[in-house]
Amino acid sequence: MKITRHFVRVGEREVHYRCAGSGPPFVLFHVSPQSSAFVLPELLSLADRYTLIALDTPGYGESDPLPQSAPQMADYADAVIATLDALGIGRTPLYGSHTGANIAVEIARRAPHRVAALVLDGLSLSTPEVAHDRITHYAPRFEPTADGGHLAWAWQHTRDQLLFWPWYQPHKANRLHASMKDADYLHDVVLGKMAAADYWLGYRAAFGHDSRDALKHLTVDTFFVTADADSHTAIERSLPDLPPNIRFVDTTHDTQLDAIRTALASVETGEAFDPPPHPTHWHQIYRTLIPIDEGQRLVRRGGPDQGRPLVLLHGGRQTSALLTDRAAAFAFSRPIIALDIAGNGDSDPLSKTTLDTFATDVCDVLAACGVDDFDLYGDTAGATLAASVACKASERVQKLILDRPEFPDTDIKKDLVANIAPPIEARWDGTHFLTAWHILRDAALFWPWYDRTAHSVRDTEPDIEPGMLQTQLVAWLKGRFTYGDYMRATLSADFGSLLQSVSQPTLVFGTAGDRLALDAQKTADALTNVDLLLSDQKHAPTPTMNEFLST
Repeated sequence: MKITRHFVRVGEREVHYRCAGSGPPFVLFHVSPQSSAFVLPELLSLADRYTLIALDTPGYGESDPLPQSAPQMADYADAVIATLDALGIGRTPLYGSHTGANIAVEIARRAPHRVAALVLDGLSLSTPEVAHDRITHYAPRFEPTADGGHLAWAWQHTRDQLLFWPWYQPHKANRLHASMKDADYLHDVVLGKMAAADYWLGYRAAFGHDSRDALKHLTVDTFFVTADADSHTAIERSLPDLPPNIRFVDTTHDTQLDAIRTALASVETGEAFDPPPHPTHWHQIYRTLIPIDEGQRLVRRGGPDQGRPLVLLHGGRQTSALLTDRAAAFAFSRPIIALDIAGNGDSDPLSKTTLDTFATDVCDVLAACGVDDFDLYGDTAGATLAASVACKASERVQKLILDRPEFPDTDIKKDLVANIAPPIEARWDGTHFLTAWHILRDAALFWPWYDRTAHSVRDTEPDIEPGMLQTQLVAWLKGRFTYGDYMRATLSADFGSLLQSVSQPTLVFGTAGDRLALDAQKTADALTNVDLLLSDQKHAPTPTMNEFLST
């Protein structure tokens, strides 16, 4: 079953969601601190009857956070109701797991006419005393530290959440009788914690939610389908004085899907759902997902309707999110388009990964965006890709900016291709996070990062502030299995021969003193229509870029 991803604008926020199936909508809410990527696959077999719509709840996955500094469950529910309005969904069944169950209950209490039925899995039912304890201890903050120790702490926290309830009381009486999840699952949860805007907010809203009282006032058909092994089952079944429209369904993890299907068999549903189009223009930079032959590509767009667009291509171990500030500097005067390169960030991978296939993919995405003539910017690996696109679409690319291009000598190219992008595979103890952390840190200190000798020292101010490294880590590890394809493709290319075919006016930038400045000089020497700028800045200065593009 094909799963597609979408964005919808709700006021000033962007909400990301996943869809599968056809027919009337069935809206799904995930556990904190996860995303729709976790909840939809588990229920995918229901897509034969419904269009499953799994929302990234506010502040999680790719959805923007709420403006409140400490949102309550009512704030989450109101935000979701507004999202349903934006999607054109009137009355629909809702499914919620853990935090998602609290959101679903609060929606049903506030807007019962919008809810055809409730399916609840692991509802948080805290007394005031327990709620205070949970809010205080359950979801600690993980502030980035220079040594990456916060990553080990987050990994241990995630493991203990699966071993004890609550995790911070690791006693026999609190042990959960469930199997430990595999390393990939743990990786995705930890990455979700690192990526979320204040990941603890959803937990605290759920623990502070008076769900016991809310249940007593529900008028919609409600089905508890919590499996026996879940820590919430005994509490749910012990609730007194519930209205007759609330029922408990005997189920296990193996029979849960059948239980949901049976529970909803007699529920009246609405019309079939079609995702609404994303706005084609917005005064802020916005995200959209472009469908092409091989999956979807995430694109950030912004700026005015008129003018020649500036297209920005990120470097290796990055995404377009790291180009947002640079793009915003130009969005006042011209359209801006920044891509997550295939296999990086939130863009699906290519089946064949050569520099030519990456360049063709960029051209296809821009064509799908309705972009004809454009200027082109590329950073490091993106500079090589930009040069390839400029050759492939020579009549469409008007001006070219190559920021810190990589132009390795032939005698080290094979070594670079073999070592620059090692596979990052989840390990049971979480040490792969520390490996990734130190690769990023060393990449700011040495070129190449794995040659940690005096000869390879980068003589520049190192950009190793923990918060910045954390942002880079999250961007990189979204595509941990496929990120290296892009880096190897650009480093394997015959960049010198490629530059001989570049005909556009080109600005080449390098950071003075950086080992990559030698590559910038080589790049400029290989071009005929070129301006070269070497300065002590880390990237091509915006005023210089603007002047070059405007003349």
